[in-house]
Amino acid sequence: MELIIAEKPRVAEKIASAIGDKVERKSYEGIYYYEAVRNGKQVLIAPAVGHVYTLVEKEKSRGYPVFDIEWVPAYRASKEAAYTKGYVELIQKLAKKADTFVSACDYDIEGSTIAYNVFRFATTIREGRRMKFSALTQSDLVDAYENRSEFDYNNAYAGEARHILDWYYGINLSRALMSALRAASRYRVLSIGRVQGPALGMLSELERDIRAFVPSPYWELTMGAKGVEFIHTAGRFLEEPLADAALARTAASGTVKSVDRKDQAVPAMPCFDLTSLQLEAYRLFKYSPSRVLELAQSLYEASLITYPRTSSQKIPPSINLPKIISDLSANPEYAPLTKKIASEKWFKPVQGKKEDPAHPAIHPTGQHGRLDAQEKNLYDLIVRRFLAAFAPPAARERVRIEIDAGGEPYAVSGSRLTEKGWTEFYGKYYTSEDVELPQFSVGEQAAVEDKKKAKKETKPPKRYTQASLVSELEGRHLGTKSTRAVIIDTLMKRGYASGTSSIEVSDFGLKVCEVLQKYAPEILDENLTRRLEDEMEGIQEGKTDKDAVIAEGREILTGILGKWKANEAKIGAGLAEALKATLEQENMVGVCDKCGKNLRIIRLGAGRQFIGCTGYPACRNAYPLPGGAFVKVTGKPCPSCGKPTVFVKRSGGRPFTMCIDPKCPSKADWGKKKAAAPAAGAAPAAAEAKPAKEPAVAAEAAPAKRKRKPAKKAAAPKPGEAAEE
Repeated sequence: MELIIAEKPRVAEKIASAIGDKVERKSYEGIYYYEAVRNGKQVLIAPAVGHVYTLVEKEKSRGYPVFDIEWVPAYRASKEAAYTKGYVELIQKLAKKADTFVSACDYDIEGSTIAYNVFRFATTIREGRRMKFSALTQSDLVDAYENRSEFDYNNAYAGEARHILDWYYGINLSRALMSALRAASRYRVLSIGRVQGPALGMLSELERDIRAFVPSPYWELTMGAKGVEFIHTAGRFLEEPLADAALARTAASGTVKSVDRKDQAVPAMPCFDLTSLQLEAYRLFKYSPSRVLELAQSLYEASLITYPRTSSQKIPPSINLPKIISDLSANPEYAPLTKKIASEKWFKPVQGKKEDPAHPAIHPTGQHGRLDAQEKNLYDLIVRRFLAAFAPPAARERVRIEIDAGGEPYAVSGSRLTEKGWTEFYGKYYTSEDVELPQFSVGEQAAVEDKKKAKKETKPPKRYTQASLVSELEGRHLGTKSTRAVIIDTLMKRGYASGTSSIEVSDFGLKVCEVLQKYAPEILDENLTRRLEDEMEGIQEGKTDKDAVIAEGREILTGILGKWKANEAKIGAGLAEALKATLEQENMVGVCDKCGKNLRIIRLGAGRQFIGCTGYPACRNAYPLPGGAFVKVTGKPCPSCGKPTVFVKRSGGRPFTMCIDPKCPSKADWGKKKAAAPAAGAAPAAAEAKPAKEPAVAAEAAPAKRKRKPAKKAAAPKPGEAAEE
């Protein structure tokens, strides 16, 4: 009997349905598994829920360094993972009936690690096999089952090495940071890791360049002809007198000196890999990289697209492309495009440069399903990119016209599509760059309609967006397809940076980076991280020994931590100084309407807090805050009265935003209907703070609680996809 382990329950169901001649669904402690018969042979199919085993210290401690760790069932390590217990027990029970173990987890190092840990810790089975698939369609799953290969030990060894090194670096470096800070100031959660460090270093270097940037003035000259704006070919004039002289020489009429036309073929873009999908989805829909991965994973599990965690832009010839195109034609939105591809027999797609030995480029399977709005957006983008890859190149005509006006050269460039080609298939996602120009002939005299000088300033370097940072990390070979988006999320969560469309490093993030650069520059060294990444790839390829890579990483880390301990007091003082300034900034609410100084949140301990004026005791203006609640400044004015608002979250209650003024019109109905939930951030009324030697603290009640539905069990996150501790 074979035991097949899938990475998630939904996948287990699809595998059973695909390979079983006869399938019976059974339940253990509310968890479904499947008994199937295929060609007279019994097969058990059971799910994991992501990583059901995790790394922990053998003996709990608070200090560092710590390297004595072991794999344990996730439910023994964390209360949040309690739901994984039933899955482990089910697998242990079923494994007693089987003599062959088959991994049907995702074919990457994370999926292989999940299966490897289940194989060695939850079973006593000796023979291991592997199903390899990139789509959850029946044909793909049957093919993967019929062509089971040897268990992918090298993938698993690389995954285990990554987990161990990430644990070593993440836990030890984060504890080192926390230890230094505790010795000098109040507690705050900090973290740094093997990839998080270089990512913070990159962002901080750019942030310092932006802050140090001093704009320089320059001048541009333009003139009009036939309603088109021409720009002086000298570009930027760095001295205004030179610009003035050139403008004065610009005549009222100019001669067309050249009209250069070039035809250009514009080939279609290849199908998406994960990073290019994240970039394009951000450009079009403003979805964050982590959200794109969530949506793509959902589409994959619904059998609508292939495996999204791929770095390939190629589709191998083994994939039945005509069938996929034919299946897509059942959708009226794509039927005209698919019919054109089929009639022209365009079945050879454009192939990109990037490859992935495990999975092809992301493409649709041809199957259909119900989607929500965001899923539909992403699916439509993937389908149209796929269809566009089969279409012929577009044709573009580029034109550059130069006019001599009194000896001063001015030029303009334009372009237009002459053949739509693949852009017709990409549809609304193609962004036109057409600039239509009127007809000009060489030697023609053209009247100068408007000549002018404009003063401008140089701009600082552009900040990264979350999507462009993912691309940059990939380009520098830092992190993995699955972890890059989560690394960015962690930097935000720790307060080191903020923003989606423009990532800005906080003063605290800069200080953390400054301290690390001074006392432990290796943590920020992307070359060290890249070297370890390369060695882990060597493990996958069977070229490098797992234990040797782990030992090298541990030795490097031991040296870093030794230097850190010797300077812990200095490091703590620097971090405490930065944290104090950060907390002061975070607690600033706005301008006091009584004296013009600043209002700030004052926390007295035991959950007591209020908003007071920094002008105290001369100014006793104060506002109450809910006691024992988490309160954060929003930076947004109240729409009713214009005073500042704060975000409030109480333990066990739903969060809300409120105006700080108890007399605000938005609170007119507070307390009148205690059973009813308030509207738009309302909550029951509370007493206004009364001036005294110190402003009185009055806690405003939170809005009425909603009955909370039991949370659905979610798949345990892959540690490789989670923030480095």
